[in-house]
Amino acid sequence: MSKRFIMVLVLALAMLINLPAAQAYGGGHGEKGKSCRMGDISEKVFHKAHSICAGMEELGLSDEQIKKVKDLKIAAKKDLIRKESEIALVDVDMQAALWADPIDTKILSELIDKKYELKKAMAKDMIKAYTDMESVLTAEQKSKLKGLCPKGGRK
Repeated sequence: MSKRFIMVLVLALAMLINLPAAQAYGGGHGEKGKSCRMGDISEKVFHKAHSICAGMEELGLSDEQIKKVKDLKIAAKKDLIRKESEIALVDVDMQAALWADPIDTKILSELIDKKYELKKAMAKDMIKAYTDMESVLTAEQKSKLKGLCPKGGRK
């Protein structure tokens, strides 16, 4: 075999080995290659719920508190999915409006307003879910939770 063929084969194998990792991390753009949603607000909500549930024994959570946190997480996730779907539908409407001849700027302006109203509502809902989850915990449990989480955030 020629050196050139071997070099191409080695490069192809190297690319195949790295492909799953690149797809898994999505190039650093959010979950499963999706573009970042809500600039980490939703991630913070779901991380809070995970931290609370993972440390339920150390925190001394009651069954009622655990159920409440899980219910809040599920409700927040469902709301996030609904709002993201509505935003995606508005994006499709905007694309359709851009294909029109002539382009109706009034309709596009209304669609842009609708899209960002949905994004604003989604951010507010995520903040409410976060504060609702925190309100389930007592002051002592909040203090213990801070001790369970690593300093300096994610790395």
